[in-house]
Amino acid sequence: MKRSSSRRPRPAPATATVVPPAPPWWLLALGLVALATLAHGRSVMNGFIWDDDFYVTDNKTLRSLDGLRQIWLEPTATPQYYPLVHTTYWIEYRLWGLRPAGYHAVNVALHAAASVVLWRVLTALAVPAAWWSAVLFAVHPVGVESVAWVTERKNTLSLFLALAAAWCWLRYRFGPGPVADPPEERPDWPAGRIWLAAAVGLFVVALLSKTVAAMLVGVLAVIVWWKTGTIRRADIVGLLPMVAIGLPPALFTIWLEKHHVGAADVDWNLS
Repeated sequence: MKRSSSRRPRPAPATATVVPPAPPWWLLALGLVALATLAHGRSVMNGFIWDDDFYVTDNKTLRSLDGLRQIWLEPTATPQYYPLVHTTYWIEYRLWGLRPAGYHAVNVALHAAASVVLWRVLTALAVPAAWWSAVLFAVHPVGVESVAWVTERKNTLSLFLALAAAWCWLRYRFGPGPVADPPEERPDWPAGRIWLAAAVGLFVVALLSKTVAAMLVGVLAVIVWWKTGTIRRADIVGLLPMVAIGLPPALFTIWLEKHHVGAADVDWNLS
């Protein structure tokens, strides 16, 4: 009679789960650019509409070098004092005259670039599905008015610059890499001041595109509170330059909108 073995059968080795490598960042960025272009690219075939005449086709400041001086030094020479926006029109007038396709193509390119920077900001904040959120922004029809209307260059340009400023400021505040939740306390690092200077510089040019970018200060304060649960003195110090720079042009824009643009009649007298 054969004796039964007391040894148990050896379990089969566990199969390791193979996680496919993430696509390189540049490929994901190109994907966002392609999707934004696919969603909004047909606007390149559009013409000028509504008040594009005040901003481009009948804008005398685009015609000469002295007009460039007026764009920057005479706030009432253009419909709204957004000198960086009108400077882009001034440059484009020399490149393609009054052919609207070029102006529309620049708007599409700015929107695509803003989608990429938004993705990087959301990634820095460790927001789940950051790339897919940027995809939604890139293709969502809520952006059509800003992208497909030449006059709304002020939106596409200021958003791109404000997002870039936000990304730089987050690098200054939290350091490189995604922000943990709650974030670990990072010591001061040498590149911090460089990132702060870059953030302030981008914030300035965003204001020169549209002064609503001044609201970025409040957005950054809310982000810090969200991620840390508090606002430190160092955070206030890091935001003070933007407050000091953003408040005067914001108040000046309010005055211009009332006395130059005409937002002062009965339709604007709201409580």
